[in-house]
Amino acid sequence: MLPWYIASAVVVKTSLLGLGLVTLGLCVIALVLLRLFGTNLSQPLQHRIGQIFRTGIYLHLAAYLLLLLKMLFIDGWQDVPAFMMGHLLMHHASSALIATILLLMTIRIYNHRHSGRL
Repeated sequence: MLPWYIASAVVVKTSLLGLGLVTLGLCVIALVLLRLFGTNLSQPLQHRIGQIFRTGIYLHLAAYLLLLLKMLFIDGWQDVPAFMMGHLLMHHASSALIATILLLMTIRIYNHRHSGRL
């Protein structure tokens, strides 16, 4: 169980650092490894751990989609500085929000596992 907590912590940390593409790659790798080496876990626990990594993928893809949609509102070169500042603010806020969601999901799994519900 410890490797999955470590993988979740690494995903949370890379998300907090704003490394979205690295986080996406780590989530995909973690899902593949969970499918290959997670057979010793119970089915509900395996599903919950996979849900952490799938949520990381979906939320980061949504953040990138929002960035692409925001790029459509650039009318000229005078909008580029405002886009850059808005992107930095949105990037930090969304990265922190994604990391918080993933961290809370991990803590919830830890608490349920140690209370005997999983």
